[in-house]
Amino acid sequence: MEEKCHEALKKYPLKVYNIYRARGAYLLETDCGLKLFKCYEGSRNRAMFEHTVKEHLYMHGFHNIDLYVKTIDDDIIAEDQSGCRYIVKNWFWGEECNLKELSQVEMASANLAKIHSILNGVDFTAEQIEHNIESNLQETFEKRNRELKRVRGYIRDKRQKNEFDLLFLNYYEEFYAQGIEAAKKLADSSYRELMDEAVKNRSVSHGNYNYHNIIMLKSKGEALSKASPSGWMNNQSISAADISPEWSKSMATTNFEKARIGLQIADLYQFIRKVMEKNDWDILYGNNIIESYDRIRPISKGELRILYILLLYPEKFWKITNFYFNGKKVWVSDRNINKLSSVGEQNSKRIVFLRKLESIL
Repeated sequence: MEEKCHEALKKYPLKVYNIYRARGAYLLETDCGLKLFKCYEGSRNRAMFEHTVKEHLYMHGFHNIDLYVKTIDDDIIAEDQSGCRYIVKNWFWGEECNLKELSQVEMASANLAKIHSILNGVDFTAEQIEHNIESNLQETFEKRNRELKRVRGYIRDKRQKNEFDLLFLNYYEEFYAQGIEAAKKLADSSYRELMDEAVKNRSVSHGNYNYHNIIMLKSKGEALSKASPSGWMNNQSISAADISPEWSKSMATTNFEKARIGLQIADLYQFIRKVMEKNDWDILYGNNIIESYDRIRPISKGELRILYILLLYPEKFWKITNFYFNGKKVWVSDRNINKLSSVGEQNSKRIVFLRKLESIL
């Protein structure tokens, strides 16, 4: 660890026993438990918003979160002499949620519902509310549809088309039609009323609820099985959520950097989409995610319709093709070609799931 990091660490009321390298951070074994120490590049206002969200969860009994640790000066950010800023957060030994394991997926969905049931009426300042409302979904859909048309125009005008270009043109009409349909259905839905209600109720979504940020807890001994002897610094990078097929019934939720005031159902959409893509749109996974969530936090008819519309929009297709267009590289990696091919191949199963979901609206 660099000297300037040690300088910043001295500002925390922690006694550090062991230090382990993690991805872009350090894990600290301390007298107050496991902590994560890293540089902080965001704004102070944003950090305070996140801290308010996590404090609200913690004060309502939801303790397995990466709450900021305050310095001896009662600040959530520490600075070294050069002005570099650092944060320390509570952290956890464990492994990332396995999206192939149905029982873990169900637990993660129920965990999200618990978070959402608590994250209402959060005590934000007027300034925090003003600057942390999620983007307008109607505008987002329309912007992405324009971008899809722009990509088609770019590819269609190319004299020499590569494999990615041909795949895109093969899939474009079907996915673009879904994008247009989703935008129209959203305009005809109760989206604006639900958003107004979410802002009024100061409801918060996690913003990035995926397997990286869901840790299935393990004992320290199991988690350290790949680490170095006591007192040693391990120079090999490890993940704080790494390590072993065993898991308990406990989990932690981390990384609220993208938390926003807005529709909480958007979190469930992101989680379902990621899980379904990993499992070839197996209806069992989708059904069980929704049921596990609904048992803890009932989903209203209006929210269920928004969930359907979000899943209808071809976000993955847009994301892959927009990345390609913005890069405009002559050479396209096999990985991106495979991603696009996979999205196209999975679409028929995706449509089956969408029809089933639409039938209960």
